[in-house]
Amino acid sequence: MTIQLIAVTLAAALVAYVLATVTAGLIARTPFPLPPSQRRIGCLDGLRGYVALSVLIHHFIFWMQVTRFNGTWEAPAVNLFNQLGAGGVALFFMTTGFVFYPRVLAGFRACSWPAIYTTRLFRIVPLVAVSVAIITIIIAMRTGAGLDRGFPIAAAQWITTWDEPPLLRYPDSGRLNAYVLWSLWHEWLFYLIVLPASALAMDLIRGTLPSWVLPVGLLLTTVVARVLYLPGSMLRYLPLFAFGMIAYECQSREWIARALRTPRAASVAALALGVGMIAAPTPYTFVMPAFGFFFTCVACGNDMGGLLRTKGALILGECSYGIYLLHGILLSLLFVDGSKVTGSIATDWLPILLPLAAVVIVLVTPVTYLLIERPAIRAGRHLSQRWTRRRLRTGAPELEVAP
Repeated sequence: MTIQLIAVTLAAALVAYVLATVTAGLIARTPFPLPPSQRRIGCLDGLRGYVALSVLIHHFIFWMQVTRFNGTWEAPAVNLFNQLGAGGVALFFMTTGFVFYPRVLAGFRACSWPAIYTTRLFRIVPLVAVSVAIITIIIAMRTGAGLDRGFPIAAAQWITTWDEPPLLRYPDSGRLNAYVLWSLWHEWLFYLIVLPASALAMDLIRGTLPSWVLPVGLLLTTVVARVLYLPGSMLRYLPLFAFGMIAYECQSREWIARALRTPRAASVAALALGVGMIAAPTPYTFVMPAFGFFFTCVACGNDMGGLLRTKGALILGECSYGIYLLHGILLSLLFVDGSKVTGSIATDWLPILLPLAAVVIVLVTPVTYLLIERPAIRAGRHLSQRWTRRRLRTGAPELEVAP
């Protein structure tokens, strides 16, 4: 990439963040439902939308590479550009560890696991299924192909996030959603394996060791395992979930949270994040503590100068899952089906389309949230509450399951 292209991309990314926030702020003036303040988690709700937008910018750069340079789908050579995606997913994984750590603290028997998995199923799967349907329609329109014998199995692999094999025999079908389902697969591994195992471990140490020993132990164990090059992709991401759990321990101690909510802490956290994104191509290296510190400050209620408490940021946060899951489809339509438009723009000025993509996705995802995500969340909550009532009738302890 030329110096000019890098500069234009950075400027376009900044404009994309601003216009997305302004657009979301206008949506906040409508009756769009926002959760009450007591259900918000630190300032993480305000962070999630910007993280999802960062992933969109990251994949926009991928598409520039595919269409204008060597034609391969590979990590950008500029660390900052690659960290917009890799670092963004890292912050999502930390959020998962943070949100579900209360289940760990409660212990294995205090949790209704059917209720937890029901809410997760209804939170994750419906929009994935809709996205797969949209991608199938796009492929059919591009190729004229119809459903084949292998489609049900392939679609099932997509919907379960197991894999993204070709749909309708269309090569590189995964590019239509920017291959984002891999992160959801690791989320499922966390829910199905790491979460219950951690809850069991908490039961074992309860009364003998402080609770923070568990996430710190998980962090150190996985770091050692990675140093020893033990196999398993999950080992790459477990430290991120552990950092999220440690952040919960920090925010539950007011003296720590109070120190991390200050403007000075915000400046240090922003600097640490910036250095981490420039110094290494991924967060899975020596820069991981920088991401962890930034995340912990936000989890403790640091709003980064008020930015993360704006109505625009909160709207983006509510729509973050849709932005993450659907932005790849928008970019594919832009660069493939809209190639006559994109092809007419000089390479060094192609990023001027980035703010437009950000605004479009911010306009689309509130609709998908209201029509798909929110009804599914309510259905999952209703079913989980039935599990809760059943457990209460048996006299078992219960931990409320959040959506």
